[in-house]
Amino acid sequence: MLTRREREREAHRREILEAAGRVFARKGFAAATMDEIAQEAEFSKAALYFYFKNKEELFLSLIHEKFNSLGEKLRRVTSSEDSPDVKIGDLVRIHLEAFEEDKEFFQIIASEHPRLDAEVGNRLRQDIRGRYVRYIDMIEDVMREGVEEGVLRDVPPRLLALALTGIVHSFTAQWVLTGGEESLTDKGHIILELFFHGASRK
Repeated sequence: MLTRREREREAHRREILEAAGRVFARKGFAAATMDEIAQEAEFSKAALYFYFKNKEELFLSLIHEKFNSLGEKLRRVTSSEDSPDVKIGDLVRIHLEAFEEDKEFFQIIASEHPRLDAEVGNRLRQDIRGRYVRYIDMIEDVMREGVEEGVLRDVPPRLLALALTGIVHSFTAQWVLTGGEESLTDKGHIILELFFHGASRK
């Protein structure tokens, strides 16, 4: 159990991350400054440096926090007692909801990623790559259940996992890059229809 001081530090850290997210959303990573983030968070600049050594670490920590939250939601779905088809539907829904609720955050990643310096960009790529592999592993387990229970065709579960994530990624990437004006969650039924039944009219 965390002590009161530890809880206070964690609360302050989260307040700084939330403030940084707002500043990055308004100005982008490159243009944002630690002074602006400190002002937004109503902390001194020295306090920011107590929690984060620089803007790059703050940016990466914000990304980690967001992806950790999404990953935990997905893990709860894959470990549930629901049937495989229900799990697949929930996975798609949660993924789309996360993008729609944090549109500015994902737009920041898409627009600012090429502008990061080599070290920070490499750390971000490695982190995302590792998360993607773990995500595919989780989806593969659900696909294996689906194949074993006869819900899905007898196709290697890994390929089924890649197929679903590929469809979801295409929809979310297009949505982010085009400004996210339309509802993304409304596309969930199309994704599921394409995954379960394909594009054929037969």
